[in-house]
Amino acid sequence: MSISDYRLSPNQIDYYIQADKVQKLDGAEWGRQVIGQPRALEALTMGTAIRAKGYNVFVTGSSGTGRRTTVMQVLSRYTPAELDLRDIFYVYNFATPHVPKALSLPAGQARMFKKELHNFIENIKKLITMQTESADYKKQKTECTEAWDNEENSRLASFEAELAIEGFQVVQLQTEEGQTATDILPLLNGTPVSFEEIQDEIKKGNIDQERFEQLREKYFTYMDKMKLLFVDLKRGRKQLDEKLDNLRRSSIRPLIHSEIQILSAHHEDEKVNNWIQELEQDVLNHLYLFSVSDQSDTGHAKAGRTPLSRYGINILSSHKRDGKVPVIFESALSYINLFGTIEISNDAQSDHKNTYLKIRPGSLVRASGGFLVLQAEDLMQDEECWHALKRVLRSGRLEIQTPPGPFVNQSSIKPEALEIDVKVVIIGGEMVYDILYQNDPEFRKLFKIHAEFDATMPLNDDTIRDYIAFIRKITREEELREASPSGIAAAINYGIRLAEHKHRLSTTFSQLADLLREADYRAAIEGRKEIDAAAINKSIQTRSWLSDMPEEKLAEMIVAGEIILKVEGECVGRVNGLAVHDRGYYAFGLPAVISAQVAPGESGVINIEGESGLSGEIYDKAVLIVEGFLRSRYARTFPLNVAASICFEQSYSAVEGDSASSTAVYALLSAISGIPLRQDIAVTGSVNQMGQIQTVGGVSEKVEGFYRICKKAGFTKTQGVMIPKQNIVNLVLSPEVLQAVHDGSFSIYAVSTIDEGLEVLTGKAPGIMLPNKTFEADSFNSLVAKELYEMSKSIKVFSSL
Repeated sequence: MSISDYRLSPNQIDYYIQADKVQKLDGAEWGRQVIGQPRALEALTMGTAIRAKGYNVFVTGSSGTGRRTTVMQVLSRYTPAELDLRDIFYVYNFATPHVPKALSLPAGQARMFKKELHNFIENIKKLITMQTESADYKKQKTECTEAWDNEENSRLASFEAELAIEGFQVVQLQTEEGQTATDILPLLNGTPVSFEEIQDEIKKGNIDQERFEQLREKYFTYMDKMKLLFVDLKRGRKQLDEKLDNLRRSSIRPLIHSEIQILSAHHEDEKVNNWIQELEQDVLNHLYLFSVSDQSDTGHAKAGRTPLSRYGINILSSHKRDGKVPVIFESALSYINLFGTIEISNDAQSDHKNTYLKIRPGSLVRASGGFLVLQAEDLMQDEECWHALKRVLRSGRLEIQTPPGPFVNQSSIKPEALEIDVKVVIIGGEMVYDILYQNDPEFRKLFKIHAEFDATMPLNDDTIRDYIAFIRKITREEELREASPSGIAAAINYGIRLAEHKHRLSTTFSQLADLLREADYRAAIEGRKEIDAAAINKSIQTRSWLSDMPEEKLAEMIVAGEIILKVEGECVGRVNGLAVHDRGYYAFGLPAVISAQVAPGESGVINIEGESGLSGEIYDKAVLIVEGFLRSRYARTFPLNVAASICFEQSYSAVEGDSASSTAVYALLSAISGIPLRQDIAVTGSVNQMGQIQTVGGVSEKVEGFYRICKKAGFTKTQGVMIPKQNIVNLVLSPEVLQAVHDGSFSIYAVSTIDEGLEVLTGKAPGIMLPNKTFEADSFNSLVAKELYEMSKSIKVFSSL
């Protein structure tokens, strides 16, 4: 074969969609369909439909492929055969106030229940007021009160009469603190006097000492008797209050029970009805809370709280009865936003029994019965969030508490755990998914559905129609200039270039939308009325120009000779290899000289990059493959005694990947044989131990990188790039390079073996291996084998000396 047989024709590298094809396929309406993701759609559809435990979904794929948009579309369109959404709310626990009760009702009923409960409380207020003012209640209350008052007065009068007989009288005295105290004083000449005054009379001789002692003894006896009387009267007054309370309760009980029956008749939930029954008894036990004198519009004046707040409802989630499941995307992920919290009041006057009204829901509660969408990167940043989420998914129960932390005041209440039925959809990268799957045994049990988004899709009429419809949608919705057929064709070609494959289109629609916005800006400043191919291509060129400063500086250094690299002529043991410099947002190809030096020895092939710590594991493996290829091909009948070194010249950063392994083979074989290699052809491609050329990445960037160096140095019309044959489908070159290939000023060669590459680089037949394990005479391979044999002989001779 001749060198021209390996040169690609313009037809072999053309990939452009033309404007006339766009005109034929234009007109499709953009619906809500998802383009180019059948596998991910099937996984999402299955994940949404299966409500069994553990069928949560982890979505992976490249950023910009519409993962979040697709997820939200699929979830929002999901309509289950049976939808059982529940409103979730907390109520006061009358038996254990520090453990608020969690209740639920069918969708839309929680707010109705709250309104019904409010009406119930207002009705109880009215009923109590009416009952208090009724003539029958007043009569019974008066009879009970008067009966006790009469008895109380009678017992006091009897005690005072007994005191009078014994010469004593009950008096009210003022203490030093200004308070009133009850005491008993003896009578002297019918007038109550103190014992100090009686002592004065003793001194005067009006009263003897014995009489004084008798009075003191009786005083203490009657004081004890008075205290017992007052205790008994106080007990009687309490019994009266209880009697009046029972009277009040018994008279209002039927009315309250009637209201409770009305309230419970509207709800069939067992737990709710049980709480309603507890509510009835609590209202009867706390009728005083409904007294007008004990409350105000804003709450209890003394305690600074609302007395009737114990009868409130704290609704955490309330759903509309429209048949749609809730879909919540948590964009500001934190422990509180995800799981909820309990607001802690710093007011010492606040009633902690009503803290249940301060329980705040997180997105897990609001998404109950539906879907919660999270970003993996946000979730993984908070380890406590991840572990807590797994607990909820594992148990189906959520305990709302104040978030953990050394500077957070913990709440004194422990709300009852909520029953949560939520399906979690996490959007993240493949690396995160693989790490979790391999290292977290619970992850694979909790996330059984993996929806993987593809970065590319097949290029055919259907996908082109979808592309056109998407472009029309973006320009229409964002009020951009209308895209012409040529502009749409250029945008589709950009999608092919992003896919890095002639027969595929990129699904990173965010980049396509960005290009349309930038092209609209470009068309505006150039006075164009539509987005045409010129506007699209100019935007692509501008985007590259804004990011290619490092590429430009390196190219200038090569042309100026600061980096020694030839783009014409021939050299022994030197080949122009091609590498890709990826900055994340911009990647470009640039040539690098790969050189080899050989001599007789036993050290084998030395990787200079590896010895200096500048090569990665993949490149280290590639060098070992080079040595294996050399030994298996040329040293089958004699030992391989060679000391060879391979180096990336003027490279001071880490080298990784195996795309330069074939280049290293060419340089090494040239150094061994002494046959020079063309410097106007740059090479890329990895090699295996059988000498077969394998595919590499970034082939378009590599071709364009060498093209730009040749352009700066000056075209000789012999320059070009040699790539693996399998990479022909990955050639999606810029219009400028395509035109250069059409004009014949730049060439692209495709080879599948080392021998074919040698023929292109040397113009010499490589030579096939004969049955006796030797090569055809005067061929390139025979020269290599001969030189290696001579090296082996020289080592043997030297060793015998």
